[in-house]
Amino acid sequence: MTAVLEARGLSVRRGRSEVLDRVSLAASAGRVTALIGPNGAGKSTLLAALSGDLAPAEGEARLHGRPLSAWTAAEMAQVRAVLPQQTRSAFGFTGLEAVLLGRSPWWDLEGEAAALDAAEAAMRKVGVLHFAGRSIERLSGGERQRVHLARCLAQGLRPPALPRQGPFVYLLDEPLESLDLAHQHAILRILQDLAKEGQAVLVVLHDLSLAGLYADHLVLLDRGRVVADGTPRQVLTSGTIDRVYGIPVHILEHPGSGRPLVVAR
Repeated sequence: MTAVLEARGLSVRRGRSEVLDRVSLAASAGRVTALIGPNGAGKSTLLAALSGDLAPAEGEARLHGRPLSAWTAAEMAQVRAVLPQQTRSAFGFTGLEAVLLGRSPWWDLEGEAAALDAAEAAMRKVGVLHFAGRSIERLSGGERQRVHLARCLAQGLRPPALPRQGPFVYLLDEPLESLDLAHQHAILRILQDLAKEGQAVLVVLHDLSLAGLYADHLVLLDRGRVVADGTPRQVLTSGTIDRVYGIPVHILEHPGSGRPLVVAR
């Protein structure tokens, strides 16, 4: 598979602490790659370094084969969208206005009607179009999270008249936070759909069973290092999970897909 986004020997330090220690990975077009690991493993730091929001002490991140340092912010906004762990909502914005922020990289290239169509299409896909006129401040945490995901999807809808620039990249840090069970699965199916359309998805997930069910590729971090990298079956083994998380587990098979499910003993 084509590597769209890469980390090559990334190290990030805070004072004397090594938050990331020579991390390498690749997020490829056509698949969902999930970052997993215990709290403090470095998942959010790695996502920030890969998005260009955090400069590494060593190594480099490459997007479409180019170092992030060679991209302008405007250029990157047209090929990747970022959902951070903590999203700030502008006071007074409606759901539609928040999602329209995702169209900002395309404002000079499309009219208002096209921007509205793209924003509404993204909201419809995530199931939040009925929040279009609601103040985002009055939504629940899970509802706001879905609106912000719609913003990322809107950003990834390239205007049809423009030539393709390769797969779009979605960098999502815990997009399932505050969501109920039904919406967790709905969002993960959306991410699978994006991958099937040929895009690249890199997502931080805490639930190992959901990662096993929906991701094509897993990268397990522990104390700033990659300790396992491969398919869900390769990464989600009882020995590895026990060693990294410090809890004995059973690895079961999902009855429909045969994918691994992680259950504490």
